Amino acid sequence: MISVIIPIYNTAQYLNRCIKSILKSSCTDFELLLINDGSTDASGRICRRYCREDGRVRYFEQEHKGVSAARNKGLDESRGNWIVFVDSDDCISENFLADIMQEECQYRELLIFEFSYLGKGKRAGAEWQCKWSDKPYGKIYQKKDILRLIESLLNMKPLTGSSNTSLPSPCAKAYRKSVIDQYHLRFPSDIVIGEDRLFNINYFLHISSCIYIRKNAYYVALRPDSAMRGFNPDFLQNDVKYQRKLRILLERHNLLPLLEKSYYNNVLSSIADILVRSLFNPNSTRTCRETCRLCEQMLKNPIYKQALNYSEKTGVLPRRILMFFFKRKCYFIVRAICRVSYQILVKTKKL
Repeated sequence: MISVIIPIYNTAQYLNRCIKSILKSSCTDFELLLINDGSTDASGRICRRYCREDGRVRYFEQEHKGVSAARNKGLDESRGNWIVFVDSDDCISENFLADIMQEECQYRELLIFEFSYLGKGKRAGAEWQCKWSDKPYGKIYQKKDILRLIESLLNMKPLTGSSNTSLPSPCAKAYRKSVIDQYHLRFPSDIVIGEDRLFNINYFLHISSCIYIRKNAYYVALRPDSAMRGFNPDFLQNDVKYQRKLRILLERHNLLPLLEKSYYNNVLSSIADILVRSLFNPNSTRTCRETCRLCEQMLKNPIYKQALNYSEKTGVLPRRILMFFFKRKCYFIVRAICRVSYQILVKTKKL
């Protein structure tokens, strides 16, 4: 059986579409766990209705603790052999769950599918033409390849050059419940950005094989009210925790020397995100003096400081330019670059 876990927080306007896409799956051997993380809109009422109408739906409520706590609650309550995470504003293809049940998948511990965006080319329910009888339908990764998966995750790259996959995200994937239980894997609930990366890296480290399935299985909604577009005053504080946890995780498994370049590239990407999305965000309510003080704190942080030594050796040219001026404390120039970068991200719908 497959356990589908949906963390829910104030997404009533998208929830029906999400739940219906799962209930109309061609595979019927699943349970749907709806985890209401303290919603104040109509989400709870919608969930309770589906719970009454379909015996496969199980509903849980908790105080607002964040998406990690909601996913962890789902893991605690799940009864399936496979775990699938779906965000409450997204939806899945009709055959996603059926593909998980294919015989070839039963010998693997992680299944990675492709995704697309709702409203950009493919409609929900449309799939890439890829039959299981066609070989190769994807690619199998063994234990020796796991390091390469983590490297791609740190560099925020898709699984292959031609695939539309997201290694950091827990969505468009299927996880073995036995692996999660054996190693007590959970999402860190004290951070809100990067928690999925930590979970996935931890999971990768405990599997012996996974399979990439070249099928479009998951549909991501492009929301104009995305939390990433608004001003997040705690972005820096959150990332400091994330970086500390990531380094400890890699050091515990003696991976830092092997992944040094990718690791610091990941840190530099985080620094750029903090500058563009938070410190110099056009919606920021901070004063110029407060922003500069936070920049000084970043430059003194040991992990950020060490990563900046790699800023001229790795990454795309715009980020190298941004890091060049940031290291030299040219904050007015940094601000101008960040404002332009922010507008580009908004226009290209990457924010």
